[in-house]
Amino acid sequence: MAEDKEISQIVEKAVSEVLEAHLSELRTVLRAEIVGKVMELAQPILEKRAAESQVASAASVPAPGTGPTDLLNASVASIYDANAQTEILKSLLDGMAQFTSRAALFVVKGNTISAWQNRGFENAAALKGFALDSSSGLAGRAIRDREPVSAAAVDFDNAFISTHGNPVDGNACVLPMVVREKVAAVVYVDAGTDLDGNSDQSALRLLVRSAASWLELMSLRKIAGGGGAEAPEPVMAAAAAATPVPAAPVAAAPAPIAAPAPVEVPAPAPVAVAAVAPAPAGGGDVAGLSPEDQEVHKKAKRFAKLLVDEIKLYNQAKVTEGRQNKDLYQRLKEDIDKSRNTYDKRYGATAAAGAGYFSAEVIRILADNDPTTLGSDFPQ
Repeated sequence: MAEDKEISQIVEKAVSEVLEAHLSELRTVLRAEIVGKVMELAQPILEKRAAESQVASAASVPAPGTGPTDLLNASVASIYDANAQTEILKSLLDGMAQFTSRAALFVVKGNTISAWQNRGFENAAALKGFALDSSSGLAGRAIRDREPVSAAAVDFDNAFISTHGNPVDGNACVLPMVVREKVAAVVYVDAGTDLDGNSDQSALRLLVRSAASWLELMSLRKIAGGGGAEAPEPVMAAAAAATPVPAAPVAAAPAPIAAPAPVEVPAPAPVAVAAVAPAPAGGGDVAGLSPEDQEVHKKAKRFAKLLVDEIKLYNQAKVTEGRQNKDLYQRLKEDIDKSRNTYDKRYGATAAAGAGYFSAEVIRILADNDPTTLGSDFPQ
């Protein structure tokens, strides 16, 4: 279009003028002046185009930082920035509100699931104290299979749907939160009752997995740091919903609901000192070990993976640079050594002591299976 060419010429002229006038100030002030100059010169054309265009705003290109990938990245980062279990779960619900019209988190306790908090439900008060049988409906299937389940919303609970309304597409999904191989909570999500409702299950599954892995890592680190197998912090504290906030659509502020009794993340069974030869380094064949020792190896390997995943999460740039320069260990020495000590404190006197799981995960995750990128000083 002629207007596009004209705008392009205006932009080039504006940038040229401002750069020549402020060549030594290429920072925030310069960017602001460029934007202001462009908007000043282009305003008549933009107003004309806006008057002629009737294109829906939903079809426009999203502003920087507001695209689906940006929102998902910010939501995952918010989960991993949380330092307490209730904060993690609140961040999870806040993030899910960006990708689904309605979400409600239920705590699993024995044979029941009880509503904790929600996002997007207009009648939040009706969710207070709402409980269901954990062995029936969509929730029962999700808990039994430990996998997300999607079906007609009425299959979750007919009374629940009667109270809160059937979603616009009639469907719902229940996502289990698996922590230490047990379902600690489930999240109900649907597209809401408005015609423009949505529910992106791929993004929601990623967020739930992220929250579950971070809860598990925090639990394992607490156990290792305490030197024992005591039960970790409850998944939900009874005081979590202290100040009620009115319910609001999708991305609005949370509307806390009174929490049920605390639910514990399952604590690991006490680990016995190795009575048999350990498996080969890196997790070789453990078929000849006793079932108890095989379980120790399985938990040790998982703990090592979580520790190294955490290192990578917070050091993406260093990992990339270290691989290129083959000095990963030097760049991440403090983090690697600290996590190795945490691992050894937990599993250094067990059947998995000589299996080398931590080093194997460092090589696999950080070095991308190329040990030469760690450097010659990396301790195996």
